[in-house]
Amino acid sequence: MSDQADLLLEQFEVGNRVELHPATDRWMRGDQFGTVAKLGRVYVHVRMDRSGQTIKVAPENVVLL
Repeated sequence: MSDQADLLLEQFEVGNRVELHPATDRWMRGDQFGTVAKLGRVYVHVRMDRSGQTIKVAPENVVLL
C-alpha cells in the first residue's frame, strides 16, 4: 500500500460523519451521507443513512463533515 493511501485512511475514525464524493453513483442516486462503521486496510466502510447499507469506499471518495 502506498504512503498516500495510509495518510488518507488515518484521517478517519469509526463514528465520523461523512459524505460521499459527488462523482460517485450512490451520491447521484441520493445516498449521500453516512457514518464510518469500520476501517479496513484499503477501504473505509460506511453505513449509509438513506439505504441503511454498509458499503466499502476508497478513502479518496469520502469527505469528512
